[in-house]
Amino acid sequence: MKTNKVTQYLFRRQIIGLFEMYAFLFVAFLILPFIFSLISGSLSDYSLAEQMRGTWITAAFGVYMFAISTLSYENFKFLIQNGISRTTFFEAQVTVYGLLILIGNTFNLFYQYVVLMPLVHAHNTNIFMSSYVNYFHNPFVGFIFNFIFSGLLLVVGTLIGMVIGNFLTLFSKIVQRIILIVTPIIAYITLMYTASKLILDASFQMTWVANFAKFILGYRATGAYDPFPMMISMLVVAAVLLVIVKYLFSKKQLKRE
Repeated sequence: MKTNKVTQYLFRRQIIGLFEMYAFLFVAFLILPFIFSLISGSLSDYSLAEQMRGTWITAAFGVYMFAISTLSYENFKFLIQNGISRTTFFEAQVTVYGLLILIGNTFNLFYQYVVLMPLVHAHNTNIFMSSYVNYFHNPFVGFIFNFIFSGLLLVVGTLIGMVIGNFLTLFSKIVQRIILIVTPIIAYITLMYTASKLILDASFQMTWVANFAKFILGYRATGAYDPFPMMISMLVVAAVLLVIVKYLFSKKQLKRE
């Protein structure tokens, strides 16, 4: 019963935050450009379809899930101080993230299939639609796997956020800031170096790293990519991340302010 109450509390807080984010994005990407066009006298150049063409609405949910899963310490602190056990908080938080992913993923696909594709003729609306959808000849089957694939991406992104958030709480605020500054820089340099090698260096393209990446991505010389290696990989990664999260969570401590 206590787990249900904590779940309801966390869900209410985080679903409100989700609505607030969408309201902000709606104003920033749709209302403000209209107002600026109206003020500047260029209203004829304003196009609602063009403003909706981008995938910012669908991408925003993934960013939101990563953010709240990383910045969960305040909820942890409040509930632990009010007598909620670690296990109860962990179970409730994972349940809430699962519900939010189900809701957000459903909304994203609804927006893609009902708004982006028929109204603004956008087709490469996410990773699956760009690389994998043509693997399936049945549109309904493609839709189902789009939902599963996109959901797994959100799960992995959320679990990565949980790992980062719980890992950072093991350190002082100064060390946290250093990690937050240095890690993205190192990750960006590594990613850019690897990408440039894959694209420009013919010898690197034949290495085991490139071959492994092609295997995970489901690369095929002809036709659409195969989504199943990527989906299986995401399942394995999600399971590993969940184990890491549970371990880090067991070490999580309340900080002295």
